Amino acid sequence: MAQAARQVIDWVEPDFIDLNFGCPVNKVVAKNGGSALLKDCPTLSRVAEAVVRAVAPMPVTAKIRIGWDAEMINAPRVAKLLEELGVAAIAVHGRTRAQGYAGAADWNVIAAVVEAVSIPVIGNGDLTDAPDVVRRRDESGIAGAMIGRAAMSSPWIFSQMKHYLATGELLPPPDPEIKWRLIQRHCELAVQVWGAENHAIRSMRGRLMAYSKGFPGSKMLREKFQRVETLREIDEIARLHVAVASKQHDDCNLYRPQPTAPS
Repeated sequence: MAQAARQVIDWVEPDFIDLNFGCPVNKVVAKNGGSALLKDCPTLSRVAEAVVRAVAPMPVTAKIRIGWDAEMINAPRVAKLLEELGVAAIAVHGRTRAQGYAGAADWNVIAAVVEAVSIPVIGNGDLTDAPDVVRRRDESGIAGAMIGRAAMSSPWIFSQMKHYLATGELLPPPDPEIKWRLIQRHCELAVQVWGAENHAIRSMRGRLMAYSKGFPGSKMLREKFQRVETLREIDEIARLHVAVASKQHDDCNLYRPQPTAPS
């Protein structure tokens, strides 16, 4: 891990190195990686200490879950251990490994981690809008918030949250046309990275499925996204969807009851 971290620094010159001790995926946990290390603190300590020493003075952060399962919730102790080893900040996902992504995130444990350490703690779990972030910050004392699954369907959530934190004003969701421009841009960038359009768009199908959440006619969109292979198809789907959304908006305005003039 220390050698890999050094190679990453030489390769991409990051601002910091992040150690993910929270991954719940079976193929990772089966090799004693990710959140499996929450029940193997000696190995977790050796990994963290080796990486911190190898990349100094570059900061090292870590992400953890609140524990392995309901019988082993040890995030405050693990966080304190990581702090003592030189980790600069900790992100805490408020679920155990056993929970995966099911059930509610336990923000009481995240608050206990904040109390246990002096380094910044970043809270993660069930944050879907700006008021959620503000409420959890006020209740737990977190220094920052990490957004996961909510960003997969609404990546504009970050600008909305920043605006709310700065002004207290809740922005409305972007218009469908703006959303589609972002989706199309995402697909174009994927093609640039892959260098092969059909492979890139196929790899984007899962992301497109997430984007469809909340769209009118989302079931129809998902059916189309399952088969899409080219940017031209994406553009055509976007054109038709925006046209339908615009017509629905106009129809709503056409049949909206008119106010009665005062007598």
